[in-house]
Amino acid sequence: MNPLPSVSGLSWEDYDLVSRLKNNDKTAFSEIYFKYWENFLDSSFSFLRDEELAKDVLHDVFLDIWRIRHKLEIRYSIKAYLSVCIKNKCIFVLKERKKVEMLNIDSFDIMTSEYDQLALKDIEFQLNHVLKNKLTKKSRTIFELNRNEDLTYKEIAGRMNLSVKSVEYHMSKVLSLLKKSILIITTSILFF
Repeated sequence: MNPLPSVSGLSWEDYDLVSRLKNNDKTAFSEIYFKYWENFLDSSFSFLRDEELAKDVLHDVFLDIWRIRHKLEIRYSIKAYLSVCIKNKCIFVLKERKKVEMLNIDSFDIMTSEYDQLALKDIEFQLNHVLKNKLTKKSRTIFELNRNEDLTYKEIAGRMNLSVKSVEYHMSKVLSLLKKSILIITTSILFF
């Protein structure tokens, strides 16, 4: 193992695998697949209680990872990312099969909450990136005044010498961008 510090929270091994995967390296994909397959098969089976269905879920998740490999953004660990993807796919499958009407995720002890927290940090990081890098300063300021200081559109308009319609336009633009970003992020994590 390389003694150098991790990159973006990833170990060097995970960073190397993700980089190679993004560059269409089938060997990297195989390494990830065989490294995690058995462990996650056990977890999926304990969640679904159906071995064939558990295998199908894993195949679907790994296939989806290959499909989105060029857009894949993993910040903490491959294992954490896979854990959340597989857990969410299992939940989706159970809901689709109408085996679960109301889901209490805390009652399922198949994967540690540490992985969920890492995935949430990933989502939060990516959304903060969108807010900081994809918005104009004015749009970001209007959004922050509304969400962080709970100001109404009228109050924001008064503070920034803008019309209420202008504030509405900027908020609409920000919310639209965030919705698209959330859809992309969660789709890459949830795979459904």
